[in-house]
Amino acid sequence: MPKIRVHFYATLRSLLGRKTVEVEVPEGATVRDLVHALVAAYPVLRGELLRRDGSMEPSIHIFLNGRDYHYLPQGADTPITTEGLKLDIFPPVGGGDRGR
Repeated sequence: MPKIRVHFYATLRSLLGRKTVEVEVPEGATVRDLVHALVAAYPVLRGELLRRDGSMEPSIHIFLNGRDYHYLPQGADTPITTEGLKLDIFPPVGGGDRGR
């Protein structure tokens, strides 16, 4: 399985105690698959990346090569590739209810 290098920012970086991690994902994995792989490898991220019902937290910003997945044609179902991928995850920018 390919490994994806993921860069975290702000409070997520503090939560993990580091700025970059690597996680294995199967070929053809999607953004959603990556989030679940991250939570499996780093359980401390569960409350930040997933809602109670297991769905992705929509206020988290996951950038694939500089583009927020929310604006990609397939959204969370966008396939990711390891070749030339730059993947960054940012916590919510502002406050508000995150549906918890």
